[in-house]
Amino acid sequence: MNSKKKASLKLATILIVIVGCVVLIRETGLMGKISLTEIRSLVDSLGVWGSVGFVIVYAVTTSFGLPGTIITVAGGLIFGRWLGTVLNIIGATLGASGAFWIARLVARDTLSEKFQGQKWFEKFNAGMEKDGFNYLLFVRLVPVFPYNGINFGAGLTKISFKDYITATAIGIIPGSFVFTNAAAEIGESASGGGIFSPGVMLAFVLLGLFALIPVLHRKFKAKKTDEEKNG
Repeated sequence: MNSKKKASLKLATILIVIVGCVVLIRETGLMGKISLTEIRSLVDSLGVWGSVGFVIVYAVTTSFGLPGTIITVAGGLIFGRWLGTVLNIIGATLGASGAFWIARLVARDTLSEKFQGQKWFEKFNAGMEKDGFNYLLFVRLVPVFPYNGINFGAGLTKISFKDYITATAIGIIPGSFVFTNAAAEIGESASGGGIFSPGVMLAFVLLGLFALIPVLHRKFKAKKTDEEKNG
């Protein structure tokens, strides 16, 4: 399966899951029993500890390699697009840091054996050897490698923790906003009785563009390689 088909399948899966959840919530009347407003009020009643608890849950789960997408969506639903984005970035960065240190200090031999021979890791490791900070920033901005794989894989390279955490915190901002915004828009639309509001449609467009970034990168890289060979 080529990269374009993979991206299309990934985008279609995301859209089906999101729309399916919205329809399920409406048809089962779940939103009428526990509204988004009530959930947000409950979290607000906890004060700053609601945000702190969310960040801790995010950090701990992603430190051990569990997918953070569901928690990112929860952050958008509960805290909205702006605060949710900030909390998701903090949680994801702390979780990525935890995975980094697990790989570097605790499970280096095990993870080295697991990643050895995998093409994506060989390319990743080679890029990190040349310019760790800039290369990591690039792969965070352009998601061409698995997110959790990068977290653990970076711990096996020579990059400094300072460069790692800085590049990670900056590089995950666009993706965090796109997913958080989509969750916030869909939650608000569902709680209001609608499904496809202008905000939701725009969120879908942003999701689609984000999913296409790796495809465009590979096409650009392939074109550049061909030009170098023919030139």
